[in-house]
Amino acid sequence: MANAHGDIPPRAHDGPRAILVTGASRGIGRATALALAAQGHNLILTARSVDGGLQYQGTSIHDDLIGEIFSGSVNEVAEQCRSHGVRVETVAMNLTDESSVQAAAEHALTKFGSVDTIVSNAIYQGPGINDRFDDLPIDTLRRVIEADAVAPLVLLKTLLPSMLASGRGVYVHVTSGTATLVPRYPAGQGGWGLAYAMAKGSAHRIAGILQVEYQQHGFRAHNLNPGHVTTDAMIARSQKTGQVATGQSPEIAAHAIAWLIAGSDAAIALGGQESIARDIARDAM
Repeated sequence: MANAHGDIPPRAHDGPRAILVTGASRGIGRATALALAAQGHNLILTARSVDGGLQYQGTSIHDDLIGEIFSGSVNEVAEQCRSHGVRVETVAMNLTDESSVQAAAEHALTKFGSVDTIVSNAIYQGPGINDRFDDLPIDTLRRVIEADAVAPLVLLKTLLPSMLASGRGVYVHVTSGTATLVPRYPAGQGGWGLAYAMAKGSAHRIAGILQVEYQQHGFRAHNLNPGHVTTDAMIARSQKTGQVATGQSPEIAAHAIAWLIAGSDAAIALGGQESIARDIARDAM
C-alpha cells in the first residue's frame, strides 16, 4: 500500500534492484525512473540520446508539430534520480537500430553485473504511427513493429539470464488499448494507425508467454496499460489549437509500475496479465 505521500515502499526482503527503464527522458519513463529512485533502486536509463532535447518527428506525415523541440533529457532525469542516493547510469538506445539495443543491454551488464528488472516503455517515434493505410509504406510498417515488438526481445535475450539468476526477475511492458481494441474512428479523426496497433498488439503478447515459460524461476511479466496519458506532444498541440489537453498524469502509471515491481502478493497474482494503471491506483496503492 502507498503511504500518506503516495510513495510505495519496497518489500523489506526485496532490497534494491538494478532496473533498466527505456524511454526515460520524459513522460511515463521519466516519472517511472523518479518513482523507482525514490524507492532506492539503482537504474539504467535509456533514450535515443542522453543529452539535449527532442526534435519531434510527428506521428503521421500530416502532423503539424513535426520539427518542434521538446526540452528534457535522460541525463537530466538521471541527476534528479541520483538525489535519492541511488546509482544511475544512462545510455543512448535507438529502437530502430538493433546493434544500438544490443549495445545498451551489454552496457547495463558491464556497469551493474546483472539486471533483474526491465521496464519496457520506449516506442518508435515518427511518421507512420498514426498514418492511414494508404499513407503507410510497408518499410515503415516493418520499422514500427520491429522497434516496438522486436527490440524489447533483443534486450531480453541478453538480460534474461541475469533476471532468472536473481530469482526475482520482473518484466513490465507499457502496453496500450490499441493492442486489443478496434478504434471507433479512423486515424487523424480520433482513432489510431494500423502500424501502431500492430506493433503494440505484437508487444502485448510478450508478457503472457514469458510468464508461463519462466515463472518457476521467480520471474514475473506484466502488461501495464497506462490509460490516456498527457504527453508533451498533446500539450504542444493544445497550445497551437487553444484546446485543453486531456489525459491523466504519467505519475499514475509510474506508481502502478513501481507497485507491480515491488511484488506484493496482489502484484504477484497479476503476473502474465494486463493491469490498468487507474485500477491499481484505486484498489492497491
